[in-house]
Amino acid sequence: AFPRVFAPAVSLVVCGAMPIKVGFLVGKDTDLVEDPKYEQVGDVSFLSDLPDIYRVDPVSHEYLKNCEKGVTGQAHADVAIPWYIKKHYDDIEVDIIFPEDITLKRLKSNVVNYIIGYDVINAVFEGKDRLKAMVKMFQACGNLMPSWEVQEFIYMKSSYMTRCQELGVPMAPTIFAQKADRTPEGLLSQIKERGWRTFVMKQSYMAFSLGFCKLSVEACEKDPKILEDYFEEHSDCPEYVVQEAIEGFVRNWETRCFWFNGEFLYAIANKA
Repeated sequence: AFPRVFAPAVSLVVCGAMPIKVGFLVGKDTDLVEDPKYEQVGDVSFLSDLPDIYRVDPVSHEYLKNCEKGVTGQAHADVAIPWYIKKHYDDIEVDIIFPEDITLKRLKSNVVNYIIGYDVINAVFEGKDRLKAMVKMFQACGNLMPSWEVQEFIYMKSSYMTRCQELGVPMAPTIFAQKADRTPEGLLSQIKERGWRTFVMKQSYMAFSLGFCKLSVEACEKDPKILEDYFEEHSDCPEYVVQEAIEGFVRNWETRCFWFNGEFLYAIANKA
């Protein structure tokens, strides 16, 4: 017969699940929530206990933590979202990350990091060294939302525009002028070959309509310095996006449609 084996008494303790740690990269200064316009459609009372360090001075556009004592400010959408989550969801530990506090170690300490206020385009304005450091961190951390691959797909406009064309999305006639081989004379020659009279220029890895201009072939032929100066001023830009100017664009609504996982969510219309 087998000997009897007595197992020791085991106490089963059911522990509550640990909250997941989620990072939010903030840095907005143009998307107010603590504003009379927002209060017409939403309730901002959840921000009543928001620490002032997360509010932005409307004059200097700096966080109050970097301002002199007594300066007041307002919360923007990128801070309001994680603060709302912090107040309403106990299973999420919110980590609000200021731009100057972004490190690879901090990013990896979170399960996921949402880019809702500061991204690589902000780093472009802070110089080549900062841009290089941010790209390196974003490529290495592996837990960004959107992922680095999606971000770059959007920043380099030829990537998503070419894909849209392949899928049959109507688009204005477009030339992509890459940094490696573009010249003012060559670009103007391509534009003339297509029969365009007026055209617009914008840039990849850019925002806020910086670098945008509307030009005519006639003016550029009369004064070659127009394009020469543009090429010199924006020589670091990896890609110019040049399109035939479409009549009526400034008179009609531009409608942006947003989908997530194939489901239409909402649309925003604005005029140029």
